[in-house]
Amino acid sequence: MCSQQAIAAGSNVNGSIQGRFIDASGNEVTNVEVILINTKDGSKRIVSTGADGAFKISVPAGTYKIQSTREGYESAVVESISVGIGSTAKLEIPLKPGQYEEVIVLGERLADIQTGVAETALNMSLEDVAALPVPRDIESVALLAPGTVQGDSAFGDDKNLVSFAGASVGENAYFIDGLNVTNFRNGLGGSSVPFEFYDQFQIKAGGYGAEFGRSLGGVLNAVTKKGSNEFHYGIVTYLEPATLRSNSPDTYRRDGILYDLNSENERTKSVTDIYVSGPAIEDKLFFYALYESSNIENSFNSRGAPENWNEQSTNSDFYGLSLLWDVTDGHSITFVGFSDARDIDNTQYNYDVDNRRVLAEKGKSTDKRGGDNWLIRYDGQLTDDLNVSFLYGENQYDLTSLGSTDEQCPIVVDYAGIPGSSGVRPGCEVNVLVDTGDDKREATRIDFEWFLGDHTIKFGYDQEINTTRNTTTYSGTDLRGGDGGVYYRYFTAIVGEELQNGAIVPDANGDGSDVTIVRYRIHDVGGEFKVEGKAFYVEDTWEVNEQLTLNLGLRSETFENFNGNGDSFIKIDDQLGPRLGVSYKFGEDHKYRVFSNWGRYYLPIASNTNMRLAGAEHDFQRYFIFDGAVDPVTFAPINRDAQGVPTSTELGSQLTTADGTVPDTSQLADQNLDPMKQDEFILGFETELNEAWNFGVKYTYRELKSHIDDIILDHAIDALGLPNPGFVYVLANPGSSVTIPFDTDGDGTLDKTVTFPADILKYPEAERTYNALEFSVERPFDGDWGLKASYTYSKSRGNTEGYVKSDNGQDDAGITQDFDFPELMDGAYGYLPNDRTHTFKIFGNYQATENITLGLNMSLQSGRPINAFGVGHPNGTPSYGDTFYVQDADGNLHRVPRGSMGRTSWVAKIDASLIYATEFGDAEVELRADVFNILDAQAETEVYEFAEQDAPGTQDIRWGVTQVYQQPRTIRLGASIRF
Repeated sequence: MCSQQAIAAGSNVNGSIQGRFIDASGNEVTNVEVILINTKDGSKRIVSTGADGAFKISVPAGTYKIQSTREGYESAVVESISVGIGSTAKLEIPLKPGQYEEVIVLGERLADIQTGVAETALNMSLEDVAALPVPRDIESVALLAPGTVQGDSAFGDDKNLVSFAGASVGENAYFIDGLNVTNFRNGLGGSSVPFEFYDQFQIKAGGYGAEFGRSLGGVLNAVTKKGSNEFHYGIVTYLEPATLRSNSPDTYRRDGILYDLNSENERTKSVTDIYVSGPAIEDKLFFYALYESSNIENSFNSRGAPENWNEQSTNSDFYGLSLLWDVTDGHSITFVGFSDARDIDNTQYNYDVDNRRVLAEKGKSTDKRGGDNWLIRYDGQLTDDLNVSFLYGENQYDLTSLGSTDEQCPIVVDYAGIPGSSGVRPGCEVNVLVDTGDDKREATRIDFEWFLGDHTIKFGYDQEINTTRNTTTYSGTDLRGGDGGVYYRYFTAIVGEELQNGAIVPDANGDGSDVTIVRYRIHDVGGEFKVEGKAFYVEDTWEVNEQLTLNLGLRSETFENFNGNGDSFIKIDDQLGPRLGVSYKFGEDHKYRVFSNWGRYYLPIASNTNMRLAGAEHDFQRYFIFDGAVDPVTFAPINRDAQGVPTSTELGSQLTTADGTVPDTSQLADQNLDPMKQDEFILGFETELNEAWNFGVKYTYRELKSHIDDIILDHAIDALGLPNPGFVYVLANPGSSVTIPFDTDGDGTLDKTVTFPADILKYPEAERTYNALEFSVERPFDGDWGLKASYTYSKSRGNTEGYVKSDNGQDDAGITQDFDFPELMDGAYGYLPNDRTHTFKIFGNYQATENITLGLNMSLQSGRPINAFGVGHPNGTPSYGDTFYVQDADGNLHRVPRGSMGRTSWVAKIDASLIYATEFGDAEVELRADVFNILDAQAETEVYEFAEQDAPGTQDIRWGVTQVYQQPRTIRLGASIRF
């Protein structure tokens, strides 16, 4: 009889097999030769057992046959054992005296009770996921895991994003075949491949080992398909037709005016994959190649501006190739290359809302995303006990956004109802920001795995050189002679009101009535910026005995950021991240397990911070009394000079936040800056309820220990009586003192080092905590049916979300609006945007007949906290408002703490699938239908959270309006034929 179990093993790409040979008396059998054969490609690994009769070997994820040879004993053959990415399959194999061969057959399913360290991970193969009604992207796989929450739509671009255990959606790490493909500009998502190109998924939700870093959230780890000794080819196609899709309700402002015309939306998605795989050289060189044609057609009005209609098309032609060369037994070289480049084309039209009629075209825009990616990896078995892997790869991502109206049409926002205006966005611009640029990662890593008796020691080094090239400006470059665009904002102000530049609104009309103001703003930034990261790690998994396993790890990281001139302005080294895990089994047959894990994790400073804080940035605002005359097409003021500046009466002076020069690097960051880090503690218990069911309960606590954001020093400079150049922003740890070189005599030279005490800066410390209690049950699929279910009770509280800010959709990683002014943080502590108190998840499948499989994916989740952002503060109105104070009709300010205005609706979702599979000759044919949100539930998931507009007491009639509903009912039809 041969037993097997699975334990967690922190591996980037591979898994491992651990075995022990015993005789009839239970004694170890030494000097057994063990041959592991990959059943797909025939590659071999050969090891021998030591004095304890045990062996352990690292292997690529897959299915293996094990053969053993020992003089005086029957040979034992394990016909089939599955190894998942990042897992260890454990075997105890009895040997009998004799000279003949006996075959021991094992199924491919492994026992799912975890017996190793305390990593929290969801491991699934593509076949597992394909049996469920799940959207075909890795983020949707991640959302199956307990403790994950879908992020705000503002960050979605063309994919979902995921929050893990309270972290922001910008704090995750993405890996494909060991290559880090995370978006390092702002952390939002990463490069992707077609679903058909994936082979296995590993979603690390917490407690991950020292070889993983650069994440405070989760790790989305995947490996792609490889070829084998058999030729395979096929076509897979999916269609989500608009005719089978429902729509969300229309939404209206509080004054009854249409806000979002959802009822006219249409969306069609079609995907076709063609693949071929097999041996280029039998038993030596294997290939897998895939081409995908994907098209998404969207028709929708602009949210908040239904007078604009959009026809959007996303087209991508994916090419992917993997090559596997088994050089010799125990040594292989893998090459993976793919392009996920795609164009998102949008044509915008004027729209007759009353008659639901598309009018004349306004213009076109194109967002270019994705790029070329490739890696080469060597995996080698140096000895029976020592393995090594070496990887080099490059990852490119285009971030260019261009439009046909970028030159002629400035950004125009109208909140004053100017003459001829048709709504909030009456102008002709179709592309708000004109971006040209891309990101490139050059990654190198080497990893060793050393088996020393009861110890598995892993150690390694990885390095990344990340380069961002970017130029960003507003639309409307012709207005400034090609130097950049312009943003005009029309709004109504009360006589005597203080504007953001300190000007007081005069009685311009002579009767005390409100005054219409036009704000003129320019913004542009550009340059080439680098971020370099290095890390060393070592980790020991020590199986003390059959019951107790310890995991002791340490990761040391260094991050360095460079400005637009190539000068280093931040270098943080010796970031020591310990990882400590304990697992203890007890009870009859060791069926019970308790485990705990404590770890410290670090996050680098995003290259977006280099670009915004250390680039050649121009940003200033000027305010004018509106003279009533606008261009009927662009809606820019007619009376303006060659730079687009209105020639009407100016109020106050220019408000400059960036003057266009690359700042002195010595003054950009606190000299005592601590890295952004988070501590995590996990305590759990799990057991086998019976032969079919497993049960677990787990507590997770996360605490943000240090945060980095930009803060303004102006008020502290004034308090110390120093010359104030205005808008002095510094990267710092909020709540701590700041030490920087400073010009103390106003002569333009940084002559002294000055410390600005924390009590004068008046910023609170950054806070973010996550507490969660998770219950889970699982019935592994046994050929008839399988199911996983979980309930998570959680609290995510603090005064900062982290890398990004869902409150206003800001993706300026590392330099969000948080902590810009002390007034903005008064009332900021509360339930954070990713907080969902209750989450239920159930998914599974049922083999109804030999040919029919039914799938189910259900979730029920409580709503997100709601805010009411105001503009004023008892200490005055800070620039751009967004405070936690709202003014009543009597002029009194009332504090409205974060998340205190109730919650959005509970979101209930039921997805179902029906799969029919059969064979025609050599062809495997599959037909399927997936229905998402089968009951067409219409819960709100996001609302407009700004209660005031431009000035204290000026109510924003959009507050509380639903911004986003859960996805409406959608039907996906699929078919495949495989040979």
